[in-house]
Amino acid sequence: MDVMLELKSVGECLKANDFSTGLKKLADVWERIPEPKTTTPNAYMVIEYGAAFALKMRDLDEAQKWASLAPRFIEKRRDRGEVEFLMGKVAFERGEFEAAKRHFATANEKSEGRIFHGENPEYKALIH
Repeated sequence: MDVMLELKSVGECLKANDFSTGLKKLADVWERIPEPKTTTPNAYMVIEYGAAFALKMRDLDEAQKWASLAPRFIEKRRDRGEVEFLMGKVAFERGEFEAAKRHFATANEKSEGRIFHGENPEYKALIH
């Protein structure tokens, strides 16, 4: 499965601010990725997009649902801190600041601070 090809139509939804349709397409893509999903190139991007779309819609429960799928990819993405950063971002937006702080601290350590570049400065401020 070519996940990046599948995500092109989802990207169009993002450009059109049609987050609801985008989330439905993402759920469909996610379901069609064969198990174990961690072995499919770019499968993690579906999770990132799902959480981002849900956050744009301010649907924090949906964002949490997507973020909860991320930990299975920690081993694949261990050096970058992306999984922890995503989980921290969703926790932060949900007002779960202690969890966000833990996740952000791990992401900061793994990425040596790079993951915070261009992001909401409140995220990094939580750990300093």
